[in-house]
Amino acid sequence: MHIPRDKGLHGRQCVRTAGVLLSLILGAGGLSGCATRPPLEDKPPTVCGFSTGPIVIDGALDDAAWQQAPVISDFTVPVTHVEPVNRTEARILWDQDCLYVAFKTYDQDIWGLFTARDAATYNEDVLEIFFKTAPAMEPYYNFEINALGTVYDAFQYRARAGMGHRWSKWDCAGLKVATQVQGTLNNYDDVDEYWQLEVAIPFAALPTLQGRAPQAGDHWSFHLARYDHSVYLEAGQELVSCARLTQRSFHRYEDWLVLVFAGKP
Repeated sequence: MHIPRDKGLHGRQCVRTAGVLLSLILGAGGLSGCATRPPLEDKPPTVCGFSTGPIVIDGALDDAAWQQAPVISDFTVPVTHVEPVNRTEARILWDQDCLYVAFKTYDQDIWGLFTARDAATYNEDVLEIFFKTAPAMEPYYNFEINALGTVYDAFQYRARAGMGHRWSKWDCAGLKVATQVQGTLNNYDDVDEYWQLEVAIPFAALPTLQGRAPQAGDHWSFHLARYDHSVYLEAGQELVSCARLTQRSFHRYEDWLVLVFAGKP
């Protein structure tokens, strides 16, 4: 995801007056525009359950394994951490071969035009998956998939050593994705309902794992995110993440969550 800097989201300078007015303001608890936010609460680790059965990547999300997976629904807007306009639900599972991620995103204006691999899908309605297999190390992966199922995938070996197009030359071999849209794609004259995404990421394709699958009890860092563009949103767009991001950047891994791999049931 590439986002222009928005100075309004990185803090404001509050002007304080002197004399009696200042005393009155301080007595009332200070300027309302300067109210400080309470400290962020640490979220507990997210458990990645071991799949109880086969998962067919068709975008339907009707496999029995998904029905037993906990729903991740506490998505918030970066920096402000307010509840978004449109609800996002996600689930995450694994087996010996793949990491599985499912999304259901409510959206009144679903659109996506890019069809080429590694196109700028982050400029459309897009669902995003970020993770580090070794949280203490710098490399991480990101997958950004639009409602057409077009994939932008990147292995960010060292993000500061090059722009996104350097790292998106990597393609996740064996990646499977599927989408289903409940609505009319690319028609802003009507009101859509939701779209779904289902993803299978082979562990064998991830360079940092060197051909190994995770073990029960392993910890990764991760977050799931969404970029929602809509004619029905007052601002025209909304970013959300299941992590409490302190900046308008999905790539800020310091804010990501802990993912714990559960053992076989």
